[in-house]
Amino acid sequence: MTTRHAAALAFLLAAVPAAASAQAAADDAGARLLFETRLRSETVDQQGFLDRAHALTLRTRLGWRSPTARGLQLLIEGEGVTVLDDRYSAPVDPVPGRPAVADGETLELNRAQVRWTGLPKTEVTLGRQRLVVGNSRFVGNVGWRQNEQTFDAIRLATTALKPVTLTYVFADRVQRPLGHEHPQGVWRGDIHLLQAEADTAVGRLSGFGLTIDLDNAPAQSSTTVGVRLAGSRPMTGDLSATWAGEYAAQSDNGSNPADYSLDFQAAAIGVQTPRWSAGLGYERFDGDGVSGFQTPLGTGHGFLGWSDVITTTPAFGVRDLFARGQVSVPMLGRTARLTAEAHAFHDADGAFALGRELDLSAVLPIDRRWSVELKAAHFEGEHPAFGDADKGWLILEYRY
Repeated sequence: MTTRHAAALAFLLAAVPAAASAQAAADDAGARLLFETRLRSETVDQQGFLDRAHALTLRTRLGWRSPTARGLQLLIEGEGVTVLDDRYSAPVDPVPGRPAVADGETLELNRAQVRWTGLPKTEVTLGRQRLVVGNSRFVGNVGWRQNEQTFDAIRLATTALKPVTLTYVFADRVQRPLGHEHPQGVWRGDIHLLQAEADTAVGRLSGFGLTIDLDNAPAQSSTTVGVRLAGSRPMTGDLSATWAGEYAAQSDNGSNPADYSLDFQAAAIGVQTPRWSAGLGYERFDGDGVSGFQTPLGTGHGFLGWSDVITTTPAFGVRDLFARGQVSVPMLGRTARLTAEAHAFHDADGAFALGRELDLSAVLPIDRRWSVELKAAHFEGEHPAFGDADKGWLILEYRY
């Protein structure tokens, strides 16, 4: 372990009690100290590579949120990722013969925003900020990665038109998880999002329009219009039925060299109790043989399995049939959350198989701030474009 790595670990151990002490004082003044850290070991064994990859990374965020005065609130937060074991191909530091892990060393300004609530039932946020819209499929912070995705944007949200909630976002820069030193680590251009949401008798209904016109990534420029309905209903005792349905249409936009018009469909049904849940789902990303339906600003991890083998939609599209279950069980005096998923991937038309995947995880809270997670993904490829892959993670996380 290098001196730099030892210093990073020492900082983590010293910062936790310091954060707790500062937080108590800040709360009395109406302010809030922001502190969280995540130590993660990630192992990748992937077909086509001579060696396994191992990444041991430490992510730390430290910031401050001011008290609200005259409707104004300031927030500033820095983020640093330290690499403790670099036996992997990082975004800007590839290692021949080893699989890639998209967590590189970085130190950057994560958030710097001003929030204004001076208008009734309305909130305006300006600056570098975290955006998680809906289920984060189309616009999200990619929170699974150590370096999260943030946006230089203005966001307007209002509930003044009840029962409808309206949200408008304009962004001109995207700070991507690859890091600012990567050629594609920062996207620049014009991004507009308008979303409307309302509760109905059959669930939460939301509709959105998203236009992306990127100067330095024209192939990701698109216009997408979509609608989503998700709800639940009690059945008997503490058992409830759950459902969700989603549809979106996408076409090229701006300087995108491609010419396409594609769609996306998703549906899921399930049952749940306070202790467990189970469900079946279907997702279909269209492809026309040249282009595939993409979600370049969304959080991809968790939708098409956890292995992230299928990170972008191929030209022939993707169809995913999956089953998912979760249960809470007593463990070591705490309540652990166990999750399992099984996926079967085909092309969009179902003509040929792409692969199968099994995902397992266990999350155990140590106390209200610390938690540990053990997670694994096994992908078995059935198409030349997608080889076998096994990934495992051990995560220790602290949130203040």
